[in-house]
Amino acid sequence: MSADGQEQAPEAVEAGNNEEETGFERNLFDLNEWEADEVQVNLIQRRVDKVPDLSKFKVIESLSLRQNLLTHLNDNLLPLTTLTELELSDNQIEEISGLETLVNLKVLDLGYNRIHEIKGLGTLVNLEKLFLVHNKIPKIQGLDNLTKLTFLELGDNKIKVLENLNHLTNLESLYVGKNKLRKIDGIEKLTKLRVLSLPANRLQKLENLEPFLNLEELHVSDQGLQSLDGVSHLKKLSIIDGANNEISELDAVLGLDLLEDLWLNDNKIDSWKEVDKLAKLPNLQTIYLEHNPLYKKEGDQYRRKMILALPQVTQIDATMCR
Repeated sequence: MSADGQEQAPEAVEAGNNEEETGFERNLFDLNEWEADEVQVNLIQRRVDKVPDLSKFKVIESLSLRQNLLTHLNDNLLPLTTLTELELSDNQIEEISGLETLVNLKVLDLGYNRIHEIKGLGTLVNLEKLFLVHNKIPKIQGLDNLTKLTFLELGDNKIKVLENLNHLTNLESLYVGKNKLRKIDGIEKLTKLRVLSLPANRLQKLENLEPFLNLEELHVSDQGLQSLDGVSHLKKLSIIDGANNEISELDAVLGLDLLEDLWLNDNKIDSWKEVDKLAKLPNLQTIYLEHNPLYKKEGDQYRRKMILALPQVTQIDATMCR
């Protein structure tokens, strides 16, 4: 019997035999909880250690198996050809396999696993969102047929070069933070990008941003940047995150009249003349400048001087000012 008194499904009975070996119970679910015509099935945090037989769900569209104990993918996903969304994050999966028949998938989440190679996705031609954050991937590859992708998350891996992406011309959001990137290149054809997120890499300067005229968000915190030179032509920017760098002057953001959020805490800004320049940004609402030299010098007067210098701003650092 399961914890709620229901009869265990065969998968749970079989897996229950592992209790003596592992010291804790696994596969805490009963598929009889769901009708055969369910379109959504959630098996979240059920200590699932293998994908159960789900073939009774003939019209299923969404399946979540996140936060479980999966180490590999068996063939039990293959019959679920009606799936449009599949969550497999927060497991221990080492290899992408057993997905080739899921040609209707639009969203696939494989984040927070132990995947070493992007492969096994060639038939998923309708995929629009792909999450591969926090794996062990050293190289971008295996995305050749995924031309409908609009969202790609590859953050927190071991990637050194942006490559094999230029054919993904429908991409609007690209997340590649916390990797080992030294420059921005190899993505010049991704002109539809609205969000480019590159924090915690090894960038020394912002370069090759000329094609991204539709960019609305740029995230480049935690690098070795000494300036924001290279963004002045990106007139649609509403958010720039350049925190924790070595930036000391702000001329590059002048003229970005749609800019609403500017996050530059933990940099090298020492002069109030740089702050005064920001008064020319009509839509600026949020500014982070704490832990810069001028913040440390002014002490208790910092906030008052910021309010006087930037009357259009509604939030200074983490605190609302009106």
